Amino acid sequence: NNKCNKRTTMNMNRLFTCLCLSLLFNLVQAQLPIPEYQKGKAILSGTIANYHPNDNLIFKIGAPNIVMGTAETLYPTVESDGSFTINIPLYHHTQVRMMIGNADLVILLSPEKETNVAINLSNPPGKQFVFSGQYATINNEWCQPELITKIPPVYSDGDLLDSIVGISANEFKKRCINQYKRYVTHNSAQLQFSEDTRTLANLSCAFDCLENLQATHYCLQTAYQKKENITREQAFAAFLDVYLPDDFHNYLKDFPVNHPLALYCYNYRNVVMDLYDTHKDPLAYEKNLLKNAPLTKEEQTLIHQYETAFKAGISFQQESELMALSAKYFKENDQFRWESFSKAKERLSNIIQDSTSLIVDYIRAIYMRSSFYNLQPLTPRQELMASEITNPIFLGIIQDMNRQMQPRQQTITKKFTICEAPQVPEKELLTALIAHHKGKVQFIDFWATWCGGCRQIIKEYEPLKREIGEDKVAFIYLTGPSSIKKTWDILIQDIAGEHYWLNKEQWGYLWNHFQMTGLPMYLIIDKKGNIAKQFTHVTAKELKKLLELEVNR
Repeated sequence: NNKCNKRTTMNMNRLFTCLCLSLLFNLVQAQLPIPEYQKGKAILSGTIANYHPNDNLIFKIGAPNIVMGTAETLYPTVESDGSFTINIPLYHHTQVRMMIGNADLVILLSPEKETNVAINLSNPPGKQFVFSGQYATINNEWCQPELITKIPPVYSDGDLLDSIVGISANEFKKRCINQYKRYVTHNSAQLQFSEDTRTLANLSCAFDCLENLQATHYCLQTAYQKKENITREQAFAAFLDVYLPDDFHNYLKDFPVNHPLALYCYNYRNVVMDLYDTHKDPLAYEKNLLKNAPLTKEEQTLIHQYETAFKAGISFQQESELMALSAKYFKENDQFRWESFSKAKERLSNIIQDSTSLIVDYIRAIYMRSSFYNLQPLTPRQELMASEITNPIFLGIIQDMNRQMQPRQQTITKKFTICEAPQVPEKELLTALIAHHKGKVQFIDFWATWCGGCRQIIKEYEPLKREIGEDKVAFIYLTGPSSIKKTWDILIQDIAGEHYWLNKEQWGYLWNHFQMTGLPMYLIIDKKGNIAKQFTHVTAKELKKLLELEVNR
């Protein structure tokens, strides 16, 4: 019996040891590897409980491009039974943003792998989403209310703004960092969650904190604006000569900006929202043009007028003309950007003490944006900067996008028309444009090629042309000289409708007439040729209702 008991004990010990080794092996296997470049399409499928097509549920996915710092918005097609499947283009394993109803969360996905989610928005937080498939554990844990995954922007929170009025930049920094440390301590103690989930949550908090730290000047300025009840321009003027301490950005040494798992996070782009210059001059670009560009006397006067208005805290009415100078003096603009990014690269290398670190590589990578955004291949300077990059994900994305930008024959599938503006006085221009389609509802879009929001919303509104019918609504797109002509020529090929590239006088008149302070801006014109509505943005479903209302009148 003793021998039997000993044998049983030995077998149990072996079994326990094997079980521990198995668990250890599974734990090692479960740990996230360093993300690698892997272009492909992640599959997200699922079902929405209690779905009714007439509910007009807002459902969209943000697929990020880390180099561009933007996300392509995709709209899943939901069947009548609430089921959906969507392919999401990715360059590497990373989080995507899912917004459905009032819920806003990120999901970790993998190229060429499927993740499934059961959605019930009527459930309490933590039970609204149930994931299976790739990264199910992390995605399920991420939704639990015990885990802190976000730090909201200070500049958009009225109560937080009230609490920072008049404090110093260093005090603001201290508050932000202390909040981040509290959240890390909290998350690290949540041992019911996997180590991977807690690590990603802490990284996400770190990168949100960095967004606030980089916005220190803007946060303090906005708090002052709110307290004094003054305009944005007056607040800018009040803070014109307020700079950050020389060593302000040394906090980067204590943040996980080079963590091996950092690029899994949807918000890694927050680590570089500006170029970490403590003495940033908001008029630096204009001063550069005055110094280096062959400006006409009229252009010199325009810049001086803008500088005077800025320093006085007065709204500048010729801002559209000012923006056009950026497109006109591309060479000087490129030189300015090269110098700015080179200095930023040097600053960060000195702080991090590593010129090949992830964050320094990211500075190099985002220098490529100007060409890609204008659908152009890399310039020689950009190729030189790209040659210094060591991170394979940044390199892979840059090489892939650069190949796409090379001149090629493009198949045009959408009906677009380039129109000449009527030769009438500027104040009669809109009336003349509207007259072309009198008796028909018209949607007029004021946009620019450099305006990311404009381009994204154009995509968002595009399905309306099929749903309502271009025979019932005329879609008209207006832009001005600040849009680079070559870029405009390419972009409009994918935008069905009528396109006008207006001259400086025409665009300037409309800008001032409608008191525009930014883009995009939209008009709905009724069948009688009157302006039925002017707005800056509504959802696609809201716009559909507005247009159908006018069509059916």
